[in-house]
Parts: sequence; structure tokens; C-alpha cells
Amino acid sequence: MALTVGGSSSVPSADGASAVKEYGLPTEEDTAAWAALMRPCMGHLQQIKPAGVMACVSRLADKATVTAVSVWLHCGLHYQPRAPADPICTPPVAGNMPPLSQPEKGCCFFPLRRDESGVVCWEVRVFRASRTGELRAVAGRWVIELVHLPNRGDPLRFCAASDTDAGEWHRQLRMRAAPLELIWTRHVGVARGGGGDGDGVCPALGEPAAARRHLVMDALTRGASHLVATGALEGVVGVAEFVTDVTQTEAANLAAAAGPMVGVALQSVCFAARVCAAAHCVFEAAAQASADVDGLHGVCRRLLVALKDVRDDADVGAAELHHLLSRLLADVETAAGELHHLVRSRRQRAWLACSASCRGVEVDSALGDRLSQSRQKADGLLQELLLALQRQTAVDTGHILAAVGPEAQLAAASRAGWQGLPRLPDEDSIFNDWGDPTLPPARLYDAVMRSGATASAVVGAHGMGGVGKTLTCLLVAHKVSVENSGQLRFPDGVHWAQLSHHVTPTDVRAQLCHLTTILSGTPAEAIDTEFAIKQLRAVIKDKACLVIVDDVWHKERAAPFTRALADSERSLLLLSSRRLDIINASGRGRNVLCVKVGERHGADAEGVLLTHAERGAVVAKDKTVERVRRAVELCDGHPLALAVFGSIVRDRARGSPHEGGWVAALDKVGSHRGGLLHQSSGLDLKYGCLSDCLHASYAALGEDDDDRSQWTKRFRALCVVRSKEQLPWPALAALWNPGSRAAVEEIASVFHARSLVSLRGSGPDETLSLSLHDLVIDFLAGVFATDAAGKAACHQSLVKGYCEVNGIAAAGEGVSLGRTRVALRPLWLLPRDGYVERTLPHLLVAAGAADELVLLLLDMRFIAWRVKVAGGHCGLYRSDCRHAVGVAVLGDVVTVVEGAVGTKGRRLTARLQQAAWEVVTRFGALLAEGAAEADRSALTYLCESARAYLVSPSVELLGASRLLGPQERHVLPAFGQGKLLCAGFKESGGLFVVTAFSHSAVPTILKVWDEESEAGLTELEDHVGEVECLAVVGGSASGTPQMVISGSGCALRVWDPERWSCVAVLEGHTNVVLCVTHVVSASRRDTPARLLSGSRDGTVRVWDTDRWSAGSVTVLEGHTGPVTCLEVVDNSECASRVLVASGSCDKTVRVWDLNDGKCVTVLEGHADLVTSLVVVGGDGSGTPAYVVSGSADGTLRVWSEAESWSCVAVLEGHTQSVDHVAVVRSGACGERIWIVSACSSWVAQSNALRVWDTKDWSCVALLEGHTGPITCLSVVDDDGFAPPRVVSGSMDQTVRVWDVAAKTCVLVLEGHLYRVTCLAVASGPSRGKPALVISAALHDKVRVWNLAGRSTQVASARHKESIWSLTAMSGSGHDGAAVRLMSASRDVVQVWDTDTWSPVAVLSSGDDSNRGIVAVDREGCGVPTHVVMTALDKLQVWDMAGTCVAEWSGHTADVFDLALVSSADGHAAARVLSASGDKTVRVWDVGSGACLDVIHFPDSVRQLAVLDAGESGSPARFAAVIGSFRGIGSHDDVQVKCVDQASAGILGGTHPIPFPCIAAVGGGARACAPYLVAASLTGTVSVWDWEHTSCLHTFDERTMWIRCASWWPCPAAETGRPSGVLGSGGAAAVNGPAVAGRSAAAFEDAAVLVEESGACALVDCRQLTLRWLPAPPDVRSVCCLPGGRMAWGTRTGRVYGGRVSL
Repeated sequence: MALTVGGSSSVPSADGASAVKEYGLPTEEDTAAWAALMRPCMGHLQQIKPAGVMACVSRLADKATVTAVSVWLHCGLHYQPRAPADPICTPPVAGNMPPLSQPEKGCCFFPLRRDESGVVCWEVRVFRASRTGELRAVAGRWVIELVHLPNRGDPLRFCAASDTDAGEWHRQLRMRAAPLELIWTRHVGVARGGGGDGDGVCPALGEPAAARRHLVMDALTRGASHLVATGALEGVVGVAEFVTDVTQTEAANLAAAAGPMVGVALQSVCFAARVCAAAHCVFEAAAQASADVDGLHGVCRRLLVALKDVRDDADVGAAELHHLLSRLLADVETAAGELHHLVRSRRQRAWLACSASCRGVEVDSALGDRLSQSRQKADGLLQELLLALQRQTAVDTGHILAAVGPEAQLAAASRAGWQGLPRLPDEDSIFNDWGDPTLPPARLYDAVMRSGATASAVVGAHGMGGVGKTLTCLLVAHKVSVENSGQLRFPDGVHWAQLSHHVTPTDVRAQLCHLTTILSGTPAEAIDTEFAIKQLRAVIKDKACLVIVDDVWHKERAAPFTRALADSERSLLLLSSRRLDIINASGRGRNVLCVKVGERHGADAEGVLLTHAERGAVVAKDKTVERVRRAVELCDGHPLALAVFGSIVRDRARGSPHEGGWVAALDKVGSHRGGLLHQSSGLDLKYGCLSDCLHASYAALGEDDDDRSQWTKRFRALCVVRSKEQLPWPALAALWNPGSRAAVEEIASVFHARSLVSLRGSGPDETLSLSLHDLVIDFLAGVFATDAAGKAACHQSLVKGYCEVNGIAAAGEGVSLGRTRVALRPLWLLPRDGYVERTLPHLLVAAGAADELVLLLLDMRFIAWRVKVAGGHCGLYRSDCRHAVGVAVLGDVVTVVEGAVGTKGRRLTARLQQAAWEVVTRFGALLAEGAAEADRSALTYLCESARAYLVSPSVELLGASRLLGPQERHVLPAFGQGKLLCAGFKESGGLFVVTAFSHSAVPTILKVWDEESEAGLTELEDHVGEVECLAVVGGSASGTPQMVISGSGCALRVWDPERWSCVAVLEGHTNVVLCVTHVVSASRRDTPARLLSGSRDGTVRVWDTDRWSAGSVTVLEGHTGPVTCLEVVDNSECASRVLVASGSCDKTVRVWDLNDGKCVTVLEGHADLVTSLVVVGGDGSGTPAYVVSGSADGTLRVWSEAESWSCVAVLEGHTQSVDHVAVVRSGACGERIWIVSACSSWVAQSNALRVWDTKDWSCVALLEGHTGPITCLSVVDDDGFAPPRVVSGSMDQTVRVWDVAAKTCVLVLEGHLYRVTCLAVASGPSRGKPALVISAALHDKVRVWNLAGRSTQVASARHKESIWSLTAMSGSGHDGAAVRLMSASRDVVQVWDTDTWSPVAVLSSGDDSNRGIVAVDREGCGVPTHVVMTALDKLQVWDMAGTCVAEWSGHTADVFDLALVSSADGHAAARVLSASGDKTVRVWDVGSGACLDVIHFPDSVRQLAVLDAGESGSPARFAAVIGSFRGIGSHDDVQVKCVDQASAGILGGTHPIPFPCIAAVGGGARACAPYLVAASLTGTVSVWDWEHTSCLHTFDERTMWIRCASWWPCPAAETGRPSGVLGSGGAAAVNGPAVAGRSAAAFEDAAVLVEESGACALVDCRQLTLRWLPAPPDVRSVCCLPGGRMAWGTRTGRVYGGRVSL
């Protein structure tokens, strides 16, 4: 009999009282009960479980077991078995979650999600078990049953002691099903959560070492806490009052946190929680995730408090926000419950560890997805909350203004109207008559002030350059701001946004946010342009303001302002532009009124002229009406020409007051007018009048001055100024050499008075800068049209002036460069002023100092300066190199520097040292091997300068170790997880690369690398989801503009690669866009160019490429599954049709006619989804059209149009899904055509490409060479390669180039560290230019390869996999050093001769289990005879012939590391230590293989380091890294143990740190090392005195260390052979005398570290210093050898040997 049914049995009504009754919630006055409800409750019950797995069988149906359990209700139901004790069952009481010390067995979890909006997630019933029911085994007992809805599933049942106890458990469960919205809106004041003593929803695990609280979140939390504590929100209306009622500090914090940054913070928290828990699901990581979810929970709870003040009216709408927040908090609470279970359940962790398959423990994907969704909901909710507050503020402001009357409105408008407006020029330099309605300012003002039916949504001022558009807009802006009529029309002020020709989307976004901040009164920021538009639209909707956007050059830059003002009926947008079409397009279908600002005529022109001629009360005596009119005629009414002419008159009149200035000015200008048409003026003919005036003004410079030539020279010197450049006063001082800053300002003012230049910062406390109008720049170009030497002298003067001011002189003798000697100045010492550091290469070339520039570009000091100026990338240096023509080696230099400085993990100074070292090593080897004679002088100087730049410590490679010249043309920085890639050439010939990198559910941001840009990278934002397709369409011979298409979510974005602006957003699909293709309009057809897109919604949409905004032209419907691929069928036999083929997951291919949008045929036959399509023939060559489709069924099918689209061939041979298909043509007319296909399967047989001949559709070749699955395929369509070539990328980290005709691999491109994920081929804009191949890899740099003239550089002795371990073997080489080295990887173990650094033997074919390796002497001969290697949970012994001779068993889990301990007499190695995940270290006898001892530890043993070999009679001692998992947040201890004895100490045991590597350091030839170096994944490096358990010093480099090695122990002087520890896992140490007279003592106290990106550092334990050490790139393992020698193993499978120089 059931007492009650359902903790969520019915949906609560909207009535609060009914809801309280429904859920059994406390009364509003019962604060104690409300507080208890927000904390955990716990008690004891008995769980009812079936007797066994066969309990469903009838004879066992009455069998059940009853287990005593402890139960906690907190973010779900948690229960755990307990020992039976009285009382067995208890009612629930308030309490805490149990403390966490370590995971426990038997922890179970039952999620209990709260109800929401009528949705019931679970049900609870309480009843007494019947004697005849399924629970007759517990007949008579009170049962509590919980079941999930709607699928119900297996119920969870407990027994309670009595009906009273069962009822109380039922009441607690019902209350915890109540929506959080209901609970917190009713009693927010005591809303507390907690586990333990905290107030969060997650387990209180203490503050993790790696926990970093976000500043923005802290600010929000502190501000909101103050509001809750003080009740400041009570009765407050609007954001402004909200801020004034909190303290100043907290108000600032809250203001800083307001706006979209809140969404960013919450996004970061949720993302951090998911990533941290998923990647490193260990106790510490779970603690971090718990803390972050707690922070999200607390902040959202406080935001609900703030929502109390948001009204629920039509304008604001708080009810929906309350509902959204309630749902979000329910999601977070559920996730918190799962985290509770995760950190408490040992079984859950073990299950996750198994499922992770050696990749680190991950939280299950369902929890990760839910946390990701919570992040998205939080972001959207906070954006909506911000907009609601802004809407409410706007409504309230309108009510207030209506109440205070027009006078107060005018006062407020007067204050607001001046905000952000540029100042007007001096009054005496402006002519305007507001009473003349024909003048542009009056006409523009009239257009702006219109209202009602005659008002326009957009007003524009357009005209050619120099006619005064900006001044006209500025006059209107100030008139509106100060006059009553303007203030009443626009009470919310006038606001100015300044654009320009080179403005970026980021600049536009900043302008939008600034305008939002001004209008709303609260700081506004936006993570993308779309949200910035959304913010401004919400704020300005009910405002009445004038927004002026000046100097618009591109439609897409004005579009955000137009869209933001689209809903505002009272505001107005005023644009100024040279292009009328931009202004008209900004109307977006609404009324647009344009006012032309052009030449002045009549009295207006005379007024402008006289304003400038009589400025400063200078009136020429010879002024007459006729002369004034003649001057206007000469100037053609052009405002800038009138200003220049007026300045000439004024200057003449001031110099000759008795003669006047009009006659002289007319003569001067008139004398130039006749000759201008016959000589270059630098200006377009339509600006001829301006040229006349500029010539006259230029000729009149300093006419009445004794130093006239000096004034002319100074103005001519301004030819160095380029368009939009600002010359700061240091540049002007260097250019003019006037002697003082005051003199600079005086000269600039004279030119400004003549209207020749523009000045900024001429006021007090401002920085002066000078610029020229584009027309003046053109004029100066004409002045120097026949005087190239004079122009070069001006540039020389500027550079020389900079050097003189800064005390820089050229080297005395000069530097040899080829057959010439070049005087080199150390220009890298020039201080930055915002100008010289950007323009220096241009200045040098223009000054005729191209040779000096070449020398600078080869100087490492200059290279480092350019990288620093650019902010740490090579964009500026690469741009510099384009100025040096004919120096081929510079391209390779840039690539080397690019690769070195682009590797993160080190400070920039260390990366530059690495770059210098690579330059010396790579190009020094090229010189030694015989470089081309033309390059020798450049390479010699390059290497010398780089060598001089290096500081100690440094490295010299030895023997056969070589770093070769780069194969790549470019190495671009790593961006993340590369997914998609496209590339092309701009009209100018510059390469661009666009990459899309996925990062969970975060919207994708495209990264653009432009070869011609100095900025490094450009980001293309505004995507709403993950980009699924990316392509370059049009351009070249297609006759259509080149565009980049990106598909994100349900929309396509079209980008202009010339300006990297979004020109269109194509919307219409209802699901994710998966593929695109381009249909080019042929000359014989009337069909225009089209873009086609396929989507998961099963449709193909056709878009008009001429009118992007017109929407899709046609929708092709018919597929029943997602469209996966598209291909154009160019049918030349039927010119009236354009056919397109589409493949789908519905296993079919459909052929469509684009003219009528109908499906021509459906091609059926594949047994699985269609993955790819290509078309052969039908291209005008007379051959029939064939469509070839690849499928997941492992076949390719050939469909022939000539045979009514029947399947004419089935190409079989692949055993897995055919994922990549390409067409390869040979010859200009494509005489031979092949189909190349590949799979992405891990099956070894699938690593080959298959080549099919289209003549008979037979497989003619298998292209073998890849050792991993093929991930991408592209065709090199380039006349530079006569034979057809195809390029493939693979998971084996390589890119291979294949000659299809010869059926061979002609090139292997190596360099990627991880699997290659995508490829692109960029063809040159003109025929004959070699194509470039671009490849991206997982978490790796993007590499650009130039195939022309490159030869394969495959080393014959490299590993195919990353080298995990290097171990030294003893020997007696010519220098007494160890001459054998073992390198182990997943594929092989090799032995190297360290005299020559060449491989000598292969010991075994390695496998995944080879994590540790040591060389041992089992025969007492003094040299290694065998090798011991790990093999899962065993140890294998191999002889030097590569035969496994023994296997040592005993461990019950994987063995992670090995170490070797010598015998007490030092004559024979006696014992091997093995560390295992079974929490033991075993001691093995080398000779017999017997296990001598088992040493137990509290957790898995990850690594070993022998500290004391025990040769002096003391017991051998070693250090062990103890921890269950490796990763950030793991609990790792370093324990010191004695072999056969108890523990000697724990290092850092009270504060566990994730130590992935340790090494014993110091001690020289002694058997005991005094130091232990421990490096962590968190970037810390600790130097320990391990005998006294004292930490001597800790370094923090903010990186992740992965390997550590040292030179301990050094050999005894009288012996030339090894003793002590020969090697261990990744940190081997060997003995040997000094090499070449070098002292081993120099290295005995040093250790070498390797960090995650492959860089190395040197730690001196005696001096306690850490210095970065140059090394081969991408190091994965390291081994220290005698005499300061080292060996490095890389991620690319190479081994290098070298010597360290201190």
C-alpha cells in the first residue's frame, strides 16, 4: 500500500502557495528549515538488491539481499555500504558529506535532477512490501523506491525502519525535486549550499595548487556578495542606481565584471571544469573541477538575486530569464553530483582508466557534454540578462526624461552631445554660412534634422577626396550638439566613430562597444562583432541620438552600425564616404538621403578662399573682386585647392604688406597651370587645380626668408611620408634636424598654416605627429618624378638623422658582401617611436642602401630586434625580407627563425637563442658541405653574427649529427587542433592560409596567415559553432572574384581575402553545412556562377555569387540523409544544362540539373554512405562524363552519363571505407587520367594509395610508404611539374608526394610532430608558378612546402616513432668515453656509436611496452652483454644479437621504469630495480634473474633514480616517484628508500606535486649524489638535499617538464670503465673521463631538463641557476654522456649527439 506517490508526481502550479504545498517546502518564516534544505542530509537505510544475475528466473524471484548502507542527499543520492550497526536504519538529518581522504569502494550514485516547466525527471514511492509481490523477501518492511522517468529503468529500493522514517525520507526527496527558481526566489537570503563546511555544491577538497580563480569572477562574486549582505538591491531601479548603492571598490569590481565579460568568465569556468576533469581525472583535478563548478553555482545563484530587480514587462521580460537560470542551475547541480561520485568512487575511477586506453583518465563523455552545454547556457543567459538590464535602463531613462521636462532634457543633451566629438579647426580657418541652404553643411543639417514622414534612416555625405566631407559632418555634429532644436531632436547626444581605409573588424567592434558604453552608462565589451551589434541594438532601440561614421571605405565596415540602428526609430546614422554605393547599400531597404559634398561655387567658393587668405586678420591690399573670382576659377572650386591658394595669398601679403598677395599668387598658380598637362604632377587630371595651387604654394615657400632653400628642402623631405602614415616628432627632428623640439613644432605649424600638412597632438601635453593628405602625397611624387636621386637623398637624410640623434655610427672598415664592402650601422639600437621600427626597410631601400639592408637581414641582432618589435613572431621580419631582392637564402633563414620562435614554452629571449643556434648549426653545415658560391659570403656573415649572438650555455653537434636546411617555405605558429585548411594566392601574388581549429563546443575562430601582412595572424570571428567546411572558390581563370567560404552551424560565411572581411552570411539550411562547391559560368552559357552547399538537413542549396545577400536561388531536395559531398558535372555535350552530383549518407548519389532544380537521376548501389565524389571527362575534351563515388562500403563505383547513368564499373580492393578520392591528369590535354583513392583506417593494408586507370577502370598501382592511416589527399595541378603528382598526409606524421605516372614516391616531407590532419594546395596566379603544399597537424605548426627544387631528406637511420628513452652503454672509445647508446621507441631499439654518432645495430623490434631499458653485464667482462627492457608487467632480457633470452615475472601491473645498481665492489652490475603500477619495486639479480626483494609503496611507482650505489659500505638508496596517475593535478610524492631497508624519507610529502621526472645530481666520482632534481608538470623544478629532506631552491618556468638527466656519477680517475648507475628510463648517466681536456667537474652538479614543446634547460645545483639550453628541435628524451657530451632523441625519431659548452 503506497502512502504517497512521486517526489515529482505532479507538476506544480504557478501559484507560489500551491507549489510549496506540492513539494512540501517549509513555510517562509521557517528559516532554519530553509537553511537545512540547502545543505546535505544523511541517514542510514538498507538497500534491496536481487539475489544475483539470475534473479529474474521464477524460482529466484522471491530472493533478495538487504545491505546496510549510508545515504546522503546532496546534488543527487549517494550511498555506500557500511558495517551493520545499531541503529540499522535512521531518518534523514542535516549533516555534511563524508570527508575525502582517498577513493573508496562501493560508492554508488543515483542522479536526481530537479523538475522544470512541467518536466518530471524522476519519481519516488513509499509503500509496504506485500507478501505476494516481487518483494516478498522483505514483506512487511517499508520500502522507498526511486525510478527515473520517462523510461523508468531499474528502480532503486531501500528499506526504512518505520512508516515515519519512510515518510521523512519521502518528504526530503520531494523537497529536493522542487525547481531552484521556486526555492531561491522564495528564500534567497538563507540560500546556502555545501558539502562539508563550504557553501558550494561540490565536494570540499581544499584549494588545489593549480587552482586559479578568474579575476572577473572574483569581482562579480565580491560585488554580488555585498549586495546580498546589504540589501542594496531592495527598491533600486536601473543599473546606474545599482552601482551607486555599493561601495566604491566593489562598484569598480562589479563594473569591470559587467557586460559580456561575465559570459566569458563563466564560459572559462565551465570549460576549465570539463577539460580538467576529462584530461586528468584524478583526485586533485576533480578538486579543481569541483571548485570551478562551485564558483559557477555561486555566481549563478547571486545572479538570480540580481534578477529580483528586473521587471517582468514587455520591454524587459524577467520571467523567461528566471526560468533559464533555474534550468542552468539544475544542470550544474547534477554535474556536481557526478563529481561527488567521481572523487569518492574507486570503482568509477578504475572503470574510466580502463576505458581511456592509456590516454589518461577521462570523465565520461556524457558528463563532459552536459558541462559544455551548461557553459553555453550560462553564456547565453548572461548575455540576455545584460540586455534585459540595458532595456530596462532605457525604458526608465525615457520615463525620467518625460517627467523632468524639456529644459532638463536640453541640459542633459548638452552634456551628452559633446562626448566623443572631435574638435573643430580654428574658427578663422572655417567658412560656412548656415543661412545659405545651398551649401553642403546646411543641406546635410537639413537632412539630419528631418523627422516624421520625411525622415531618413541613413543620411550620407559623399564626394571625392579633399572636398571637405569630414569637416562638413563635423560642423553638423557640433551644431546639433549645441542648438536647442538639435538637442530636442537628439536628446541622447551626437556620437562620432572614426573609420579609415585600413580599419579592421576589431576596430569596428571596439567602436560599437564604446558607443554602447557611452549610451548605457556601463562598461560594454564583446567577444565578437555579432554580440557587439546585439548590445548596441538593445541600448539604442529607445534612444534618440545621432551616430556619425566618418570615412567609410568598405560596405562591410558600415554594416555593423546599420544593423545596430535598424530597430531605432528616433536615432539616425550619418555616413561619409567617397563611394555613393556604400551609402545606398547601408539603407538595407530603408530610406537613404545622400548629400553631395563637392566643389564650391560662387560666393561660397569665394568665402572659403577669403577665409584662408585673410586668416589671422591679414588683408592684402591688392584684393579685388575680379582677382578673387579668377582665383576661384583657377582652383576649380576644390576646397583643398582654395585653402592652399588662400595660404599662398596670406603668406605673400604678410611678407609684402605694401604690395599685397593676390597678384603674385595668381601669377604663381597661373604659371604652373599651362605646363601641368605636359609634365607629371603626381595627381589625377581631375585634381589639376589642386596641383596648380600646391605647386605655387611649394614654390613660394620661404620667398621672403633668407633661407628659402631650407624651407623648400624641408617640405620636399616629406616625400618620405606614405599614405596614412603619421610621422612622430622624433622622425621630424631626424628629417629636418632643427635643433630642438620647439623648432620642429614651428616648422610643422608653418606647413600646416599653408594647408600642406595635417597635424595631431599640437596641444599642450600632447605628442605631435604629422601626416599628408593622399593628394599632397601624389603631388610630392610628381615633384620627384624626374629626380629619383633627390628622393633617395631625402630617405638617406631621415635614416642618417635617426642615427645621429641616437649616437649610432657605421663600422669603420665595413663588411664584405660578395665583391662589395658595405658600411653597416647597428640600426637595431634605434629606439621605437611607432614609425621607424615599422618603416626602416622601406627607408633603406628608398635611400639606395639595399646592400646594407641585406646585411642587416643576415645579422642575428637585427633579426632579434624585428621579432621583438613584432611581439614575438616573424611577420615583420618576413615582410622585411621582401625588400631584399635576389638573396635566395633569406627565405630559408626566415623559415628557421619562424620555427624556433613559434615554439611556445620559453621566454622570447630563450627562443631567440634557440633560433640563433639553429641558424649556426643548419647553415654552418651547409657551408661545410659546399654551399653555392653566390651564397657563401651571405651565409658566412649570417653564421658569424648568429654565433656572436649566442650566450652560454651552448651546444655543438658532433659526428654525423646534422640539422639540415629547412624543407619548408614557411612554418606558421601552432593554433590548436587542426581540422580544416584552405589556401590561395591574392591578386598581388601573396600567399594566404586559412585554418579552422576545433576546440570542443567553442565557436570556431578562423586563423588567417597572410604572407603580405606584418601582423602575423588575423582572426575571423562571428561563427556560431564549429566550422565543418572551408574552401577557396573563384579567382584565377574562373572569371569570378576569389572568396573564402566557411560553413559554421547552419550558415555559410563569405570572406574577401583582399581585406579579410565578411561580405555575406548565407542562411537557410536547418542543420550543419558539411560541404561546398563552386559552379563557374562558362562563356557559352547564360547560367551565372553559383555556389552550392550540402547540409546535414539533406538538402543542397544553390546561391547566387553575384548577389550574395539575395538568399538561395534553389533548394535541391530529395536526399533522406546528410549530404556529404558535391561535385560539378561539366557536360560539354549539352551546353544548355549544368549538372551537379551530390553524395549522401542515404547511400545514394543524385544528379541535379541546376537550370530547373530537378533531380535527373538517383544512383543506387552502394551498401553504405557515400564519402566522396569526383568527375572524369565531360570537360570539353569530347570524352563522356563519368561520376566516381567512394563509399564506406570499401568500393568505388563508376557511373556513366553516356549509358543513362548506369554503373559501368565497381572498383574493389579496399578493405575499409574509401574516404579520399582524387582525379589526376597527365599532360596539357589530360591524355592519361587516373583515379587515386585512399582509406583512413588503422588496418595496415589500408596505408597504401590505390591508382585506377580510367581506360579500363583497373587498379594499376599500390603506392606504399606510409606507415599510418592516410588522413588527407590533394592533387598538385601545376605545369611546373610535367608528371602528375598527388600529395597525401598521414598519421605517421609525414606528407608524401607521389609521381602517379611513375607510380613512385618522389618526396617525403618531414617535420610534423603529430599526425597530419589536413592538406591544401595553392596554385600560383599565373601559369608556370610552382604550387605550394600546406599541411596542418594535430597540436602542431602549419607548414608550407615548396616542391620545386626540393629533394627528399629521409635519414636512413631514424626511428619511425618518437624516441621515448635513451640509455648509455659502457665501452672504451678513443677518448675513453662511452661509445654505445641505446635509443628506444615504439617501433625499434637501436644502438649508436657515439664516436661517429651513427647507428651500428638493431637490438629488437620494440613495442608499446618498452618504457624502461638498461644495459647490464651478465658475464662479468666489464662491458654490457645484455639489455633488460620492460614488457608490460614483465622484464625481458635480450642479448646483443637481438634475441630474447629470458623473461622475469612477478609484477602484477605494468612496469614503468628500470634502474641499475652496481655491486658493492663496483666490478659487476648486480641488481636491477623495476618500478610498477602494482605499488612495488622489485630487486632482481642480474646474473640469475631471481627476485631478491619486493619493496612496497602506498601507490603506483612511476620512476626511479639511484642516489647512492652503496659502494662505501652504506646501503644502496634510491628515489621513487609515487602516484596513481600522471598529469596536472596528480598526487605524486618523491620517496627515498634503501634497498632491503625501510623508508629513509619523503620529499614534499605534505604538498604533493606532479613530478614526471627526477634525476640524481652531483658527487663527481663518488658513489653518492648529494642532489636530487625533481621537475613537475606545473613548471616547477625543485633542487633537493635529499639526505636532509631539504628543498634548496624551486624554479618556476610556467611550462611542463617531461624528462630529466644528469652527468652523475663521474668515473674514478684510475678506471676508464663504468661503475655505479649506467642508465635509467629517460634519465641515463654514464661514466667516462673528460673529453679533449675538458673537466668533468664542470658538469657534475648539472642536470638537463626537457619540457613539453621539446626545449631543453640546464640546472646548476651548486649555483642554483636555471638556463635554457639550445638543442635540436622537438626533443623527447635526453641522455648525458662523459665530458659534457649529450644525446637527444626527438619526436620525429632522430638521434643527435653533441657537446655542451658552459
